[in-house]
Amino acid sequence: MSAATEDAPRLRTRRTDRRGDRRAERRRGALRTAGGTLATWLVLAVASTAWWPVHRDASMVTAGVTAVLAGTALALAGALARLPAAVVGALTVAVFALTGVPAAVPDRAVGILPTGAGLVDLFAGVALDWKRLVTVSLPVGSYESLLVPYFVTTLVATVVGVSVATRASRPELASIPGLVLFAAAVVVGPSRLDVALATAVVLGGIALVWALTARHVRRAVSVATTVGARVPVWRSVLRPALVGTGTIVAAAVVATGLGLVAPPSVGRTVARTDVVKPFDPRDELSPLSAFRSYEEPGQADAAHLRVTGLPQGGFVRIATLDTYDGVVYRVGGDDGASASGTFERVPTSVDVRGVRGTDLDVTVAVEGYRGVWLPTVGDLETVTFRGSDADRDRGAFSYNRTTGTAVVVGGVDADTRYDLRAVLPDQPTDDQLASARPGTATVPSPTGVPDAVRERVEATSADGGSDGARLVAAIESLKRTGYVSHGVGDDRASRSGHGADRIEELLTAPVMIGDQEQYAVAAALMARQLGFPSRVVMGFTAGGDSGAATSSGTGTDGTTTFRGSDVTARVEVDTEQWGWVMVDPNPVVRDIPDEQDQTPQPVTRPETVVPPPPVEQQDQDQHAPPQSDRDTPPVQPLWLQILLAALPWVLATLGFVALVLLPFAVVVLCKRLRRRRRRRGPTPRARVVGAWDEYRDALVDRGHDVVMAATRREAVAGAPGEGGIGLAALADRSVFGPGEVEPGTADRMWSATDEAITSLRAGRTRRERWRAAVSLRSLRRPAVRRHGARAADRLRPEAPEAGAGLGGDGQDRRGGRDYDGPKAGERRGRPSEDRGEP
Repeated sequence: MSAATEDAPRLRTRRTDRRGDRRAERRRGALRTAGGTLATWLVLAVASTAWWPVHRDASMVTAGVTAVLAGTALALAGALARLPAAVVGALTVAVFALTGVPAAVPDRAVGILPTGAGLVDLFAGVALDWKRLVTVSLPVGSYESLLVPYFVTTLVATVVGVSVATRASRPELASIPGLVLFAAAVVVGPSRLDVALATAVVLGGIALVWALTARHVRRAVSVATTVGARVPVWRSVLRPALVGTGTIVAAAVVATGLGLVAPPSVGRTVARTDVVKPFDPRDELSPLSAFRSYEEPGQADAAHLRVTGLPQGGFVRIATLDTYDGVVYRVGGDDGASASGTFERVPTSVDVRGVRGTDLDVTVAVEGYRGVWLPTVGDLETVTFRGSDADRDRGAFSYNRTTGTAVVVGGVDADTRYDLRAVLPDQPTDDQLASARPGTATVPSPTGVPDAVRERVEATSADGGSDGARLVAAIESLKRTGYVSHGVGDDRASRSGHGADRIEELLTAPVMIGDQEQYAVAAALMARQLGFPSRVVMGFTAGGDSGAATSSGTGTDGTTTFRGSDVTARVEVDTEQWGWVMVDPNPVVRDIPDEQDQTPQPVTRPETVVPPPPVEQQDQDQHAPPQSDRDTPPVQPLWLQILLAALPWVLATLGFVALVLLPFAVVVLCKRLRRRRRRRGPTPRARVVGAWDEYRDALVDRGHDVVMAATRREAVAGAPGEGGIGLAALADRSVFGPGEVEPGTADRMWSATDEAITSLRAGRTRRERWRAAVSLRSLRRPAVRRHGARAADRLRPEAPEAGAGLGGDGQDRRGGRDYDGPKAGERRGRPSEDRGEP
């Protein structure tokens, strides 16, 4: 009775302790769940800022919040129910289908419910919208289903991140999904740095601080468990974490400062800069080559465009051409690498915040005009198509921000209607232009420029002072001495085209005769001669810059009708003060004098010139557009084109995989080298000890707790697999035996070790075997001397100082032994001595 009475308090105490332990464990679990979830949210929020330049719309915030909340709920449910990864993955797909349409494809949702068409767009967008995203001009907003890449990446990153933070042994690895979300934004984002630099620094700092804090927490818990008492949180966790955080913050500030002070001189290379664009202007004929066709009988008086909201004297742009090769002025550069050759889809709007000018709202109705080049006004901000073909035109629309040129792939027709919101840039006066300095815009260098351009510039601007004054003088000379003739009807003969021979003829003839096609090209080449970046702009304006009466006019409703005779071409020059400035170099229409009435031009013409123009005037329709005689490279086979296109992506993928697997490969290699060193020990005894060490490290890597002070027999107690006890006995006999170890014994020891390690893999899953192979536990164990060595050192007599180099048996008595234990003939302790006990 007394014994039962005495045991009752102890039992109650044990039960109370167990309940306290359970409560403490629940508190730690709740704290870890809350802390890990909040840290994951912080990482995802910072990583999402890199996606803002891609979308820049409130719909992105809605999609992100939906993905994070849905993913967190799913991950926490999986952690509480201890669901396997496959089940959590299947539930993720279901949540994606349920929430994806209203969040990422809102136009296809009915309230908060998905539709069949929305689900098709949603799942198709997972595979297809990544490429579409890099072919559309930024920001994309919620255009079509382009929010799907961000939504699915955020959802998966949330599920994985929260699951790792709440279930894995190393919760700090939950920052990796956030880093992947950031990397995806960098790949599909803009080529400029934008917020990517600051985001990368902040994100890396958060991940490092999280890893540092988690490591100190684990260390504090391990110490508390070992000593059986609490450890000071400030000294064990907070203080070292704060010191490390301060170091990381200092490094982040320095890195950010260096990035802002010395930014990269060139833009980033991202998927957007290398992807094949939906429209290549080099595939189209230069619109300037068809200039004369607008002046043909039947076309000159035909209505081509009706524009509402255009200011008096406004200019409607068809295309901007910046590449001259001596044959034709066209768009896109010689190899398509020019900025003017990059056309992108515009889902929402174009950023015109840096443009100073007048806001315009213009409505355009296409009548007789045809072509892929979409007429626009000023610097485009938004375009809204109307009519029966609005969806088709919207999907085929692309825009080049560098030149302000728009296209509709497939061309426009009489049913094309659209509204433009644009900014008409402020332009300097002629007096202000005289003080202009050349700008720094990059345009392709012209080739095949005739010498007459340089001679004309030298003759007409020699007395000018500044670069701007010389430019104004050169253009004024064209307007003053030039005459307009389109070479149709009763006009004076005037050849079409703007190749080098035609410009040479224009500038050296006794009477300068041409039209806007030739004068604009000549002015652009002369501006380049003076150092101004220049380009030719073709479009419509009332009267076609001819100064003559026009049948075009503005109606009572503010609608201007542009006819074929209103076509014109101007030149744009880049200035340091005002950016691109449009200049009209065209003479007004006036009577053309006879050549014999003209005094010779001050420009001398070389003896070897192009032949005179043909006497017979041909109909404009018989003229084929000028073509370049450059050699066309041979077309590569389709399979080779596909292979070359896929090869960089394959190599990049393999390189990324190799980079990820490199740390694991290094761990496996280190273990291989360690095993090789042990198996090739200098003596049989060393090889036996090496075999035991190899088996013990295999136990450690598989999670078996081996105390450093334990004997070999204690180390294998409760160990998984088979053969551990026999290995321990054989190792003890070899180390503490009276005689030398035979080589055959070492071989048997290694054979038994291999069999014992093989038995450890039995019943293990592939994942468990992989984790054991790359585990760092055995590599992190401190390098201490073997237990038998410590016993032997305690029992070994002191070596005499005199003649202490080598003993009579040739062995080094200053620690040069080749095994972990006493030599044969020395006094051996009991098995307890193997762990250093008396």
